[in-house]
Amino acid sequence: MKLLVLIHRLPCPPDRGAKLRAAAELRWLTRRHDVWCAGFVDPPSSKEAAMCMERSLRELRAACRGVTAVALRPWIAGARAAGGLLAGRTATEHYFASRRLTQCVRRWAREVGFDAVLAFSSGIAPLALKVPSRRHVLDLVDLDSCKWAEAARTARWPMRWVYRVEADRLARREVEWIEQFDASVVCTQREADALSGAACRSRLHVIATGASLDVERVGAEQDGTEPQDDLPETPVVGFLGAMDYGPNVEGVRWFAESIWPRIRRHRPDARWWIVGRSPDRSVRSLADGGDIDVTGTVPEVEPYLRGMRVHVAPLKLARGVQTKVLTAMGAARPCVVTSCVAEGLGAAAGRELLVADGEEDFAAAVADLLADRCRAEAIGRAGRDFVRRAFAPAEGLERLERLLQSDGSML
Repeated sequence: MKLLVLIHRLPCPPDRGAKLRAAAELRWLTRRHDVWCAGFVDPPSSKEAAMCMERSLRELRAACRGVTAVALRPWIAGARAAGGLLAGRTATEHYFASRRLTQCVRRWAREVGFDAVLAFSSGIAPLALKVPSRRHVLDLVDLDSCKWAEAARTARWPMRWVYRVEADRLARREVEWIEQFDASVVCTQREADALSGAACRSRLHVIATGASLDVERVGAEQDGTEPQDDLPETPVVGFLGAMDYGPNVEGVRWFAESIWPRIRRHRPDARWWIVGRSPDRSVRSLADGGDIDVTGTVPEVEPYLRGMRVHVAPLKLARGVQTKVLTAMGAARPCVVTSCVAEGLGAAAGRELLVADGEEDFAAAVADLLADRCRAEAIGRAGRDFVRRAFAPAEGLERLERLLQSDGSML
């Protein structure tokens, strides 16, 4: 099959949830089909980030028949988004509009003649529909309209109005796109339930984000044996996540200001690792040479996962599946999360992870796992088993492949 994959942000590197999902879909599809891939790359924030991006692009070019990576310039993209809003359209689709990308895709369409087109995320949907093909499939991942609506509830004027308008307009466009594509995919039943309309829902499929995880590799021994679930002796608390993403920044700051001091009163020797790219100034300032380390971009997260005793996800806003939590659970690291994070996972609270929303409860849950090694290891193992059981990579990727090949009636 000759397949065109359009991605709003290429997984170069695969350092956040949506990119991990996209990377896994590309790995699966390039092993079985001829794939041409096009999309945007963010400007690297450091020399290390640039090296990681170039390495990932080389790997992607080696796997695909053709790759076009367009640099996403935030100021220009932001101006396009503002123009789209003022013109009565959505900021999302204008943010990811590009003459260069469009010209490349049209040239490929003339030269190749694609059997199917996979569009990854709503921002790239309009371009995908312009490509002649037998099948068009849209992976929405999360519903971006819901993210804008949730952001509007906590934003101040005038951004509250901007976010609300974008949420309403994008919600209508999402339904239109689902009706126009042959099949569409979201990552959780929660996302599917947020959509209305019989015609729309009949074309919708739920494929978990866990399809993006190579959970067998995380923490595995070099000789290919079973991943180790032994926790380190040192009381290290960890957070994985892109630190240029607003909800992550908000969650980390809340943890630092309101929860971490309480944990330190129980365990003065505890350390906290914030592992993720592009930390803003408010996050960088947390690393004062004391008990908090802010890593910035790292080549691989596995060494940091092995050093964590507990992983936390103190998010107040979360849609879909938080891949960073699945990654930690897949490495048998016990996780403490807020209820909005837990809702997208479906794991058993108290057995496969711990759930807490209040400052005291969250701090107590982390402190308990630092103090009780047996319980921490039991939750870690149960969490790992849950990820393997509920988010088996091959099953979801096979379903996606069938959607691209047929009408999906056998799913």
